[in-house]
Formats: sequence, structure tokens, C-alpha cells
Amino acid sequence: MKIIIAKNGGFCFGVRSAVETAEKNAGPHTYTYGDIIHNERVLEQLSQKGVKSVEDVSEITDSDATVIIRSHGAKKSVYDEIRNRRFRLIDATCPFVKKIHAIVREFHDKGYRIFIIGAASHPEVIGINGWCDDSATVIDENFDFADVDPEEKVCFVAQTTFSTEKYADIIKKIHKHRFKTVEIFDTICYTTVGRQNEARKLSQICNKVLVVGSKTSSNTQKLVALSSSPRCRSYGISGVDELNKINFCASDTVGLIAGASAPEELITEVRRYMSEKFADVQNTEFLDAVEKTFVSYKEGKRVKGTVISADDKGIKLSIGGKKDGFIPKEDVNIDGSYEPSDYPEGTELEVRIGKSDPDTGCILLSKKAIDEIKEADKIVETIRNGESFEVTVDRNVEKGLIAKLGTYNVFIPASQVEERFVRDLKKYVGKKLTVTALEIDDAKHKIVASHRKIAEAERKAKEDIFWANVVPNMIVSGVVKRTTVFGAFVSVDGFDCLAHIVDLSWTHIKNVEEVLKVGETYEFVVLSADREKNRVSLGYKQLQPHPFVACMEKHPVGSTVKGKVVSIVPFGVFVEIEPHIEGLVHVSEVAHSFVKNINDVVNVGDEVEVKVLGYDEANRKINLSIKACLPEEEKHVNNEKADAKDGEEKKARKPRIKQEKSEPEEEKEWSEDTSNNPFANLLKDLDVK
Repeated sequence: MKIIIAKNGGFCFGVRSAVETAEKNAGPHTYTYGDIIHNERVLEQLSQKGVKSVEDVSEITDSDATVIIRSHGAKKSVYDEIRNRRFRLIDATCPFVKKIHAIVREFHDKGYRIFIIGAASHPEVIGINGWCDDSATVIDENFDFADVDPEEKVCFVAQTTFSTEKYADIIKKIHKHRFKTVEIFDTICYTTVGRQNEARKLSQICNKVLVVGSKTSSNTQKLVALSSSPRCRSYGISGVDELNKINFCASDTVGLIAGASAPEELITEVRRYMSEKFADVQNTEFLDAVEKTFVSYKEGKRVKGTVISADDKGIKLSIGGKKDGFIPKEDVNIDGSYEPSDYPEGTELEVRIGKSDPDTGCILLSKKAIDEIKEADKIVETIRNGESFEVTVDRNVEKGLIAKLGTYNVFIPASQVEERFVRDLKKYVGKKLTVTALEIDDAKHKIVASHRKIAEAERKAKEDIFWANVVPNMIVSGVVKRTTVFGAFVSVDGFDCLAHIVDLSWTHIKNVEEVLKVGETYEFVVLSADREKNRVSLGYKQLQPHPFVACMEKHPVGSTVKGKVVSIVPFGVFVEIEPHIEGLVHVSEVAHSFVKNINDVVNVGDEVEVKVLGYDEANRKINLSIKACLPEEEKHVNNEKADAKDGEEKKARKPRIKQEKSEPEEEKEWSEDTSNNPFANLLKDLDVK
């Protein structure tokens, strides 16, 4: 006799989780909403621990009750009633079923008509319907869409244990009906799909199939039907005692599969019975399964697995032990491509173990990760001559950084991280570094690498580009890094350049911050560049319009403007007509009349109106006129003032005395009464005898 044991058997993730939850919380105050599982043996064990099953929350009179929602789920109203009665609620609904609840609720709220593909009497379907106010239409393969309006918005979901063959037929009908707005969700559990596929396969290679599970279990009965064929008879058994009723013979090829509600111990009992009953059978599959129960699922471990099935969501793999693995479609190939038909059942794949998926109970796997490692190992052959390659730093150690390249460990010594010694290596963890190999040890799969060499080469190349392009009159963009009393240091492509304070503004400034702000980006013109001295001088004001030019545009020749007298010189007056822009009023343009002393007409600080006579752009000089702005009457007044001033000056002058011709000295006689005799005037009042 040959016994073939299906790879999928026993509790699915949802059922196992629900049973474990019930066992963990078992006690005299614990209730399950409906039977936690369709298996009499498990229900009896829970009952002995105090767990009671109720079909209606109203049956519970215990105020301290803990109510467990079974894996099939329940209506929203059941959750509401449990909370309203303030019972402790534990939700053990299968994650796949909860996902259906969310879909139904969302699209019902959007105004869609909900269709549930499944059995109307199944507790899972009843629960799903409760999330759309019991308004869903439950259908199977016999449903006629003739009475459904194609213009109606519709949403389809499926019972997780529904037949995949019947589901496919219904989908064809849906597409044929040509609904205008339709949403279809394939919500059949992938473990159900795997079991059903195996049941079909067993019916082709066996003449008898044993389906272990409860007769009240929907998915178990589906497996019985699927594993039956003209050449194969299928038996649903709920215990070992039923095996005595089956006539086995030595030439039989017997298949063994279990429903989702069959506990492990029941499956083990059936296997043991078959092995003991038929001693001539070497049940290698069973022995292998026992060994595989001790398989380690350590994250990151590389293992080989066999494809169980592949669909649009990904690939299910047998990796040994009690749990199966699952490769999401995005983790199949490096380039993101995926075609289920490329991975037929039985294909062996090497994968890396990831975390356990809480929603499915499967171990998440990645074929792409292994392919990337293999590709990285190929790179090792291309880097032996100093070619650069990229690695991501995994961690830092006392003397350097550690990374991986395929199966090789890459060590970057601290002295080879940067051109300058780096004290804090932690900041490199998780970052990508371009490195070059210094030493490759194939025996130990170890590479000593350097990022410093790459950094040096990049810096030199960058410097060559910088100095080739930074030439006088070139306009560059730079960030102000810091300022000093004599200027600003500006970073241009990572190089420090100096913008002297005299080259920042056309007008006098006291500090750099009047023009530039640290951290801001500005455009500068290169004034000089000296690579040998590593100096670059920049100018900012040279790219700004000169105030003189702006003044010319604002005050064209012939216009008048008010200004302030800032200084007086012998040849004229300097008037400021714009900040820091002065023009000259020549002495001849101060007044209509001749002005000998300008201070008699204007003083420093006076505000005067002037007319622009002309510009000397080359020398940046402006010729102004005050008199051109004076009215005619003021002209006469000025003339009168000037005449009056001339009169006063004439009066102030001493009159010239015409001197008579002097007589010869020998002819002059001194006379006492001579009018020109001063001594006579002095002696005339004296009594002299």
C-alpha cells in the first residue's frame, strides 16, 4: 500500500488562532458566539474547561461574561449588543473574513448593491451580510443575473471557503452581464485554494482518499466532493473508528488530506493507524513530516521550498514544519515581473525567510532577496581590479563599518571611511557608500574596502571641473557660509570663495549683513581666480545696477528735483539728489546775478530745487542748476540785492584823498597856526608867557 499525504492539512491560521484564544481564556464565565470550530472533539475539550457556546447574546445572563467571536465572524449588531451589555469582547474573527466585512461596509455606504458568493446558511456568510444591514444578495453558481439591472452599481465578495471552480464560473457570468459599475473582490482564502487543488490532484493519482474533518464542516465536505472521481472514492472521516468500515487492500494508493477544522492530533491518529494497520507500508511522508515539525523559521535564513500553488497574489511554498511560506508577487523577481504560470506545482525555489504574517499565519518569503545576493556575488568578479561598487552599511564596530555584498562581508576600516578621520561612525549606518576593494579573501568571503579613495578621486575631479569653469567674469551661484568685518565667505560647489566688503555694494556699508545673509544663496561674478593659492574673489555689486544709472533713468536731463546742499566749494555747490548721489551746481548756476560769495545765497543743509543740465556717465558726474528753477521776479530781487550789496561796499570804502604836490623841503616853514601843525593844536590851550 502506498499512502500520499497532502501538504496542506489541519487547522488553518484563522481556526488555530480562534481555538488558541478560546483555550487561553477558558473558564466558567467564557462564552463563544456560535461553535468556535466545526469539530465535535475540540468543542468537547473546550466545554470541559468551562467554555459555553451560545447562538444568541441574549442567552447570556452572566454579568461577568467574556464573549469570543468565532473565526467565522459575526454581524455588526452582535458586536454592538455585546458592548451595550458591557461584556468583555474578544474578537477571534479570521483576518480574511474581517477584510470582507470592511469591503462590504465601505461599498454599502457608497451606495453599491452587495452580492455574496457562498452558502446563505453558512455562519460566515450570515456574519458578512450583517455589515451591510442584511441587504446583500447571496448567490451561488446557479444564480441568474437576468433580473439584475446592468446600470446598477454592484460589488461582489466571496465566502472564504467557496469552491474555486464554481467561483470561476460565476465570474464569467458577471463579465458576460456587462455591468456598468462593478467591483469584484476575490476573497477566497489562499489556504482553501491550496487544499482544493491538492484534493483534485489526489483524486487523479489515488484510488481512495481520506478526508479528515467534521461532517458539519463546509470546507471539509467540499474536499470530499473535490477528491472524488470515477476512479477514486473519497471518505469523510471524523475519527479513527470510522477507518474500520473501509476496505483497504495492499495495492491501494491512499491519499490523506484534512479540512481546516481538523485538529493535529486527529490527523496524527489517522496516520498512526494506517502505519500500524498496514505494517508493510513504509510511510516516508509521515516520518518526514514529524522531522519537519522542528524546522526553524529564523528570520534571514536561506531555505529551499517547493511550490504548492501560484496565483495573482504570489507563490505558496512548502518549507517544512507546520507552517507554509508565501512569496508576495513583488518579492518574486528583481525586476518586479511575475507570471504565476512560470511557477508550476513542485518547482523548487531558494528563498530567504522573513517575518510571520499575522493576517495569514504564513512565513513571508523572498525569492528576490536571494536573487539579489546571487547577483551581488557576480559583482565580486568585476571589482578585483579596483572598480567601484555600492554597499549599504549594516552596522558600525570599534574599528570601522560592516556591510554585505552578496555572501561576502565587507569591512571598511575607520581610516578608509573619509579623507579626514571620522570619530562618529554611527551616522553611516543604513547609508549607501561607494567603495573600492583593497583586499578580497574568497576563502573567508571577506572584502576590505575603502570609501576614502573614492572620496579623494571625486574631490580631485570636482576640483578640476571647478577650476576649469571658475574664470573671471563668470557668473556663479553660491551660499553665504559666514561673514567677517572684511567680507563674506561663499561656498560655490563646495569651495570657499571670498566676496570682499568693498565688492558688495556701490555705496558705503558698515557691515556685510546689510547686503548678504548667512545661509542664503546669491549670484556673484568671479573677479579673480588663482588655483595655486586656492583663492577666488567674488563680486556682488557688479551684478547690481549702479545708483548713478538708476538716477539717470529716474531724473532725465531737463527734469527738476529737490535736493540737499551737502558741501560748498569756491567754484560751486554739491547737492545730493538721491542717496549717495551728488551733482554739482556751478557758481554760475547758483543765481541769475553774479555771485561773489556762495554762502550769501545758500548754506550747507539747505533744501533746494535744481534742474538736471546733463550727465557725464563715463565719469559719473551730474551738472545741476539752481537758477534755472528760480522765477523771473526772483531774478530782479536778486539783482536789487546784488546792487544794494555793491552800494554798501562802496560806502564802506574809504574815499581816496588827492595829495597836493609837495613843496621842496627847504622852502617849507613851520608855523604855529598852520592847519597841518599838530604842535600848535597841542600848545594852543597852554598859558605860556
